[in-house]
Amino acid sequence: HGQLLYRDLWDNKPPGIFYIYALIVKTFGPVMWSVGLVDILWLLVISCCIFYFTRRYLGNPGASLAVLFYVCRHCRQGYIHAAQPEAFLMLGIFSAWFLLLDRGSPPPPGALTENSVTNLPPAGNGRASFLKMARYVGVGLLLGAAFWMKYNAVAFFPFLALVPFVDFSGLDRTQNSNFPGFSRLRLVISWKDWFGRMLLVSAGAIFALVAVLISFRISGAWPAMKEIQFVVLPRYGAMAFHWSLDFLFFAIRRTQDQLGIWWEGMAALALMIALWRRELGRLAPIALMALAGYISTAMQWRFHAYYFETCYPFFAMFWAYVGLKIYEGFMVLQRMVAARGWSMVRGLLWVAFACLIFSVLPEESVRIAQQYSFAADWWRNPRASYQAYYWQLPLEKIGDQLRVIDYLKANSRPQDQVYVWGTAPLINFLPQRGNPSRFVSNLGLISTWAPESWRQELVNTLEAKPPRYIVVERHDMAASLTFTKLDSEQYLKIYPRLAGLLQREYAPAVNYSDFEIYEFKK
Repeated sequence: HGQLLYRDLWDNKPPGIFYIYALIVKTFGPVMWSVGLVDILWLLVISCCIFYFTRRYLGNPGASLAVLFYVCRHCRQGYIHAAQPEAFLMLGIFSAWFLLLDRGSPPPPGALTENSVTNLPPAGNGRASFLKMARYVGVGLLLGAAFWMKYNAVAFFPFLALVPFVDFSGLDRTQNSNFPGFSRLRLVISWKDWFGRMLLVSAGAIFALVAVLISFRISGAWPAMKEIQFVVLPRYGAMAFHWSLDFLFFAIRRTQDQLGIWWEGMAALALMIALWRRELGRLAPIALMALAGYISTAMQWRFHAYYFETCYPFFAMFWAYVGLKIYEGFMVLQRMVAARGWSMVRGLLWVAFACLIFSVLPEESVRIAQQYSFAADWWRNPRASYQAYYWQLPLEKIGDQLRVIDYLKANSRPQDQVYVWGTAPLINFLPQRGNPSRFVSNLGLISTWAPESWRQELVNTLEAKPPRYIVVERHDMAASLTFTKLDSEQYLKIYPRLAGLLQREYAPAVNYSDFEIYEFKK
């Protein structure tokens, strides 16, 4: 509607993701199912990225397994992972990777050559040179876009700058040092050529960063962006971080909770097998990208579940590698048994292998059937599906949000404005009722890291442009974000200006379990 991010609409995320959200809403309109559809389309694209990335090092079977493991993991995480900034960030990272590499068939694992990283024909004419330069500038633009999705994308930049151009086969050749193979790592292009390419990448990235800042400057939203992104956001991040033993335990525990012992253990097992089998050259690029993914997660310091979307693709590749080695070991054992003529033992081995595969199928089959059952429920009755969806975040309160929305649709006009004192954006979004304040969520108001001027600004806005309805939420405590144990309704006790405004200018209209609606006294 012509409003500007940060100046007219508050949020503490970087700006990139909101351009995608705006495109989604402009395409599908104010509907809830657009997020699910976008997540399905995104999953198809990211699966292709994972397949072609993995195929380079593990071949087609390994790539197929990596996609399978990743899709299963993503789908079981629930809707909180849908359309998150990390999801689109990874598309930028994979796209940048592919632009750095040859678009032809992948080279033998661990045996990179000059042709495997030169993605254009030899520069024999001006057109080829121009295309080569444009390609690397494009890499920089993609990295800049990933940065504006989430600032932690910078963790991938040094890995992308080096890993595609390193020959890792030396890891499997040298045994005469305490660090086998590292002394034989080398670039497959000259340092001069590498430096020239990185200059072009840097130029593209800097252009993407500066262009966004200039656009905010020209639009007049720069002061608000500067305050939110470069003053308050660092304070928000720092409050979760105290470099002590307690924080270290917190980081370990949250990593354990989100990745799980099986995914952590599979990464360690994959590296041990690769070391034993002299295949570190195949696995090292995957391991380094997994490290970059975890660094990008850890540098945000809160370890929310969806932060780990930067890790899951590469950890799925560890699963794929171990799966390949298990199958190869099984086939070796089969040949040994067949050579001795032990037909019964051979048959029993196939039964044991089938049991191993079947052991993981029932749970996944039930999950898949459950998801299709949920989809059928949604098709029959979307409203009932949203209200009863399992599992639903406690903060969502979709049932009561929809009741408030029904009330507003029945008792207000499209031009009426509604302010929600809480974290319930559907109330403004679905009925398309305007919000008089830039604070579309009160997370930035009730938090200990928020400046007092924001709370004063809200009341000043509501006094100058009183909305017809103010909706007060309860039972919405989010202490991990706000560092307060008060919900929105309880916070009014220490926010006398807003509480006084409600008492003087508004009257209770309807009360639900999680929301109370106040109407302006005419």
